[in-house]
Order: sequence, then C-alpha cells, then structure tokens
Amino acid sequence: MATVNFGRAFNVRRFWNWFPLGMAYASLYMGRYSYIPAKEDFKGGLMGNEGLGLMTMVGAFVYGVSFLFNGPLTDKFGGRKAMMISTMGSGIINILMGTVLYLGWTDNFVMKMAILFGFNMYFQSFASVAIVKVNSNWFHISERGVFGGIFGILISSGLFLAYTVSPWIMGMFFKGMPQFYFYIPGILLLAMFLVTVFVIKDTPEDCGFTEFTTGTDTEFDTGEKLPVTQIVKQILTHPIVLTIAFIELCTGVLRDGMFGWFGAFSAQSANPGVRNWLGVGLFLAGASGSMVAGWLSDKLFNSRRPPVAMFLYGAMIVILFAAWGVMSFLPSDSSIKPVIMFGVVFLMAFGVIGTHGVLSGAATADFGGKQATATATGIIDGFVYLGVAIQGFSLGKLTAISWNYWIPFLIPFAMVGFFLSYRVRNVKPKLKGGH
Repeated sequence: MATVNFGRAFNVRRFWNWFPLGMAYASLYMGRYSYIPAKEDFKGGLMGNEGLGLMTMVGAFVYGVSFLFNGPLTDKFGGRKAMMISTMGSGIINILMGTVLYLGWTDNFVMKMAILFGFNMYFQSFASVAIVKVNSNWFHISERGVFGGIFGILISSGLFLAYTVSPWIMGMFFKGMPQFYFYIPGILLLAMFLVTVFVIKDTPEDCGFTEFTTGTDTEFDTGEKLPVTQIVKQILTHPIVLTIAFIELCTGVLRDGMFGWFGAFSAQSANPGVRNWLGVGLFLAGASGSMVAGWLSDKLFNSRRPPVAMFLYGAMIVILFAAWGVMSFLPSDSSIKPVIMFGVVFLMAFGVIGTHGVLSGAATADFGGKQATATATGIIDGFVYLGVAIQGFSLGKLTAISWNYWIPFLIPFAMVGFFLSYRVRNVKPKLKGGH
C-alpha cells in the first residue's frame, strides 16, 4: 500500500493532538491500576486476594456496561468532550479514594473501595472510546496499524506509571502513606483535564484543515446521522465486530489475569522483590509488541488486523503451556518461581498488548467508520472488561486456594482467542478512493 503524505503542517498539528491525548490516556491507566501496588501497602491486611478480586470484578463490570451508553454518547458529542469527562471524573474519584485512607474510614474497607472504584471505572470508560474516536478522524486506514501500536505504547506507559513510577515515588517521598497511590494520579488527571480543554481538537477541520478522508467505507458512514439505537443495533449484530469482541474478551482475561496477579504472587513468594520490575517489563514488552503488531498489520497484511492477533495468540498458547510445565516441577517455596513468571508476564505483555492495540486501537476505527467508531470501540472494550471481570472473580477465589490454578485457568482463553482470530483472518473493510 502506498504511503499517504498529508503535509508537514498537518503532521505537526496531528502530533500535538494525539500526544497530549495519549498522555491523558496513560495518566488514566495510572489512575486505573494504582490500587494493585497499593494493596501491598495497606496497613493491617485491609485487602487480601479475594478483596482484590472483588474490587477488580466490580470495576470491570461497571466499565463494560458503561460502554453501552458512553460509546454512543461519545459518537454524538465527540471524543474531546468524552476525554474531558473522563479525566475530570476519574481525577476526583481517585482523590476521594485516597481520602478514605487518609481519614481512616476502614470499616467495610473493601466494599467502600470497590464502590468508589466502580465510579472511577465509569468515568474511565469514556477514555478508551474518546482516544479512538478522536484519532479515527486524524489517521488514514493505511496508518491505523501504526496508531494501534501507539495505542499499545500508551497503555504500556500507563502500566509503567502505575506499577513502577507510583511505587518509586511512594518509596521516596510518601512511605507509609498509601493514600498517595490515589492522590498522585488524581492530581495528574485534573491537570490533563486542562490540557484536553485547551489543546485537543476532534477533527482536522476544527484546526482549519480541509476535509480529511480516512479511506474507509462502512455501512455506518452514510452521509446522514443515524439514530443511536440503530447504530448500536447494527454494531451488536455485525458478525465481524462481534467476533473481534469475543477475541478481546479473551484478551481481557489474559491481560489482567497475568498483570493484575503477578504483584500478589511475587509478594506472597520467597522472592517478593521481583514485583518491583513489573512496570518496566510491561512497558518494554507492551510497547515493542504493539509497534511490531501495528507495523505487521499495515505493511505485511495490508491493513488486516486479525492475522496479527492470530499469530500472537498462537505464541501465547505455547508460552502458557511451557510455563505451566516448568512451574509444575518447581517446589512451592522456590525463589526462582517469581523470576520465571516475570519472564512469562513479559512475553505475554508483548502478545496481549499487541493484540489489544491492533484490535481495539485500529480494527474498531476500520469497521466502525467515522460515525460509529466510539460505539464499536465501546462494545469491544466492554467485552475486554467482561473478560477482566471473569478473571477477577475466578482468580480471586482460585489463588486464595492455590497459585497452582493460575496458569491452567488462562490456557483455554488463549485457545479460544486463537480460534476466533483464525476465523476472521482475511477480513478488512472496503476502502474508499483517495485519502
């Protein structure tokens, strides 16, 4: 596919649109996952594995259901306003979560935090649809694999902020004050709200450029405004979008089933220090995986996204089976176990963030078109967090019994993800002429 050149002025303004938008998104990930490293610093054993699982499940359920409303709302009002709602709302809720700790309101602590985290995830759900909605207006289909890679880097950056930067700041300046796990992202998000207000624009036309054609032609881009109910119905009955949604459900199980539990596994092992490297590992693996996946989908597979997901899922099946075999032979108190699992998490991050980038970051814009991108993204990301809820509830119970159930629980989801990716490996939307 030929390279599309839009001119230096356009490319510069596009950079100053997606880069601050991306920083806002990374900050939201920090405000989404900081509760996981914070758990180990809660005084008096306020939250165990089951409490962590409950909090994860509640947040994931709210996040997934919210997309049914927030995706269509974002298609109607635009990604910029959705990102404003997300950064402001999540920033305030994170500060409230920190205040619960600061004031010592620890009666029914897990339930209080789960409820607040549910509100946090409601506001967070606007962000995923907002970033894809805005960038679908700024990126041609031939570039969206690369954008999917950028999307994965942003996710990796947010995980790095949550798992490495936040604990480092805590250890340096706020030791023994876990409320700052929530205050720090809360304040950062309020700052990103202001950046969004003054810097982000929904379309190139809003910046004075001529109309920009993205190169996609879907049944939703009819030239007239479709009713929200009709868009939702068409998306929910679109066989390709639904298949991608179920692939992403498996991605949600694998992603949070690995990342969300490694810290607890390491902390409860004979070698707890390994968890300090989690954020760095996730950033390096996720960023490289997403960029490789995006480049392959644009250059090798002619803007088809599912073949990349198929190959990555195949690799993850091999990784999980190999890890299960190795871990089964090691004694439960082996200090090498966390080191091996760190390597497994690193490799899985390459696969799941790469898959999530090309599917949620690129395929949703491809198939949703300009009019229904946010709705398609919302529904697909809703399935991601249905997967997160499934693993949160299940692994919260299973790991409380034994960590031996951890990897075997994940393997069937990797196999289903591979099968579904194989089923749609040749699909892509029809291209328009021009750019």
